[in-house]
Amino acid sequence: MSFTVSPLVLEGPGVRLEPLQPEHAEALYAIGQEAADWLYMPRGEFRSLADTQAWISEAQQLAEQGEHTSFAIRDLQSGRLAGSSRYLSIRAPHRSLEIGYTWLGRDFQRSHVNTAAKLCLLSHAFDTLGAVRVELKCDSRNQRSQQAIARLGATREGLFRKHMFVRDNYLRDTVYFSIIAEEWPAIRERLQQP
Repeated sequence: MSFTVSPLVLEGPGVRLEPLQPEHAEALYAIGQEAADWLYMPRGEFRSLADTQAWISEAQQLAEQGEHTSFAIRDLQSGRLAGSSRYLSIRAPHRSLEIGYTWLGRDFQRSHVNTAAKLCLLSHAFDTLGAVRVELKCDSRNQRSQQAIARLGATREGLFRKHMFVRDNYLRDTVYFSIIAEEWPAIRERLQQP
């Protein structure tokens, strides 16, 4: 089994993850302007359509370098784009990667979209790529993300103190979570339940 992460379409219950493309810019800009939604992200909200296009271009460059694979998340119930997520920290020799840089527009927060998107990403990582470990991390100040990651069934591994500078030159502590291959079947079964 080859651990090659490349752009592809993933579809699951109520969502479709599409490789992030320039044609997604207008719809993502329309839902990505709320500052509070980006508070704990490496960058701030979208300031213009050109800013959104530049963000997509940066994501595509990272994909070409094999560092990230980025997705636009489409809610199939409404047909609208709901946000974005990525595979990152891809370590093929170690059969592991991270799921992150996830954000959702206001209309899709606290809906089926996040869990369904994570189910797609986790399923592809473990069932298709043969991952042995998937990581998820977030800013220690972001309690909502920590709760959402824990609800997935991920194990909190610890706190990386003064881990990285984020926007406004803030030196954040990062909370790390993981799911390993042995845990995945039970987590998958629980996430697939309606």
